[in-house]
Amino acid sequence: MKTRSNTTRVAIIGSLVLAVVLIVSTFWMGQSSRRDTEKAVRSVSLLYLDELAGRREQVVEDNLQYKIETIRVAIDLLTEEDLSDKAHLEAYQARMKRLYTLDRFAFVDTDGLIYTSTGTETNIEDYSFDYRTLSQPDISIFQLEGGKRRVIVAVPTNLSFQGKTLSVCFMAMDMEEMLSGVSMTTSTNGATFCNLYTRDGAALTNSVLGGLAEEDNLLNAMKSAAFEEPYSYERFEQEFKSGERSVVSFTYNDIRETLSFVPVTGTDIQLTYLIRESVITDRISDISQGAVWRSIIQSALTVAVMLLMFGFIIVQTRKNSQILLERETAEAANRIKQEELEQRLILQDQLLQETQHRQQQDEMITALSSDYWSVYYLELDKDEGVCYRSHADLDGLGLKVGERFRYMQGVTAYADQYVTEQFREEFLRFIQPEAIREGLNSQPVISYTYMVKRHGTESYETVRFADVHLQGQWEDREHNRVGACFVNVDAEVRKNMAQRQALSDA
Repeated sequence: MKTRSNTTRVAIIGSLVLAVVLIVSTFWMGQSSRRDTEKAVRSVSLLYLDELAGRREQVVEDNLQYKIETIRVAIDLLTEEDLSDKAHLEAYQARMKRLYTLDRFAFVDTDGLIYTSTGTETNIEDYSFDYRTLSQPDISIFQLEGGKRRVIVAVPTNLSFQGKTLSVCFMAMDMEEMLSGVSMTTSTNGATFCNLYTRDGAALTNSVLGGLAEEDNLLNAMKSAAFEEPYSYERFEQEFKSGERSVVSFTYNDIRETLSFVPVTGTDIQLTYLIRESVITDRISDISQGAVWRSIIQSALTVAVMLLMFGFIIVQTRKNSQILLERETAEAANRIKQEELEQRLILQDQLLQETQHRQQQDEMITALSSDYWSVYYLELDKDEGVCYRSHADLDGLGLKVGERFRYMQGVTAYADQYVTEQFREEFLRFIQPEAIREGLNSQPVISYTYMVKRHGTESYETVRFADVHLQGQWEDREHNRVGACFVNVDAEVRKNMAQRQALSDA
């Protein structure tokens, strides 16, 4: 058996070593292929992003220029009648808003008063352009810190209106309207993302970093990125804020990404393109991974064939081991059964001894209680009792031997029914658990003699209480377990009373 066991062990170890070598080498080749794939993806991504971002920046710039031309055309459509009074000017502005789908089409005079299609406003400080010195078209963002973001396109004018000069004309539109015709949506494959940011990093369109970042500011989000050499956060922040054109690679939340940013001419807006290289690499790797898995399967089949060569030896060894195991198991089961039998015999002896001891105690209690007509075992803390001895004439509780009862309920009913009114109140005080405990603290047995009336006849009885000491509990200072005994002492009491009366008469 030892020889067969050694042979089996050597066969198994050799097969496992060969399997590990084949699988590890296959995985190593796969990892090398994956690294080469990542390098290729990185090179292609840089070229692709630079070209794509440049083209999209041109589209955005052309669209903004178109909006500027729109304002100029709208101003050319302005007539003297439109400038005749405020009502005509507002009607003209309303037409321009509907014609060009604008949120606002307004003028600003040299005093900073804003003229809109619904009236005048004085919040010129909320806008970024300078109405006093504006000489070239200006593009800015309104309500950037909160609320709905709008694009403000402002151009200088020189129009006379009611004795004032309208120095600036500007339009306000939703970001979506401004970018209509410019695809800023995420690619369907989830690998490329286009967005617009201010140079302070505030996102103007889609979520930051394609939804990976919880922040709403690109610069804040990039503080958590791990940049790849020679990139760094300081370099990225400097180039982004200064409006330079650049590309940066980094890892964010364990996902490799490359970000290209290009300034939009004439604005402080940066157009960005993000390629999620992990997605592209994973998809390309699926092809190479398939080849890797085919190699693994081939290696596994080779190992399986080798394992079959040793299968017969292993099966025979297992059969022999099974027989030996069954024999040892049977012997162990027999030993366990024998030990259980011995334990049961010991327990039976203990139970017999306890039963005999209990029987002796019961016989002793019966013998000692022969002088009493009724005997009860009480647990004062539980308000429970057990009848050990009863007498038909004396026992007003109506209990049978072995019957359990509620102590206070039973004794109170007994007092109400049989104890005469002269002794009833004192009897009820004496049988209270607190009074019994207090009495037993000073003496081992306490008693009280009272008069009862049964069947029209009055007689004297005595109730006695004594501690019941359980084995191992000889000092029960709580006095919760007590014995109660009732006895008819009418003859003795009356004899004593007669003697005292004779002595008194003498």
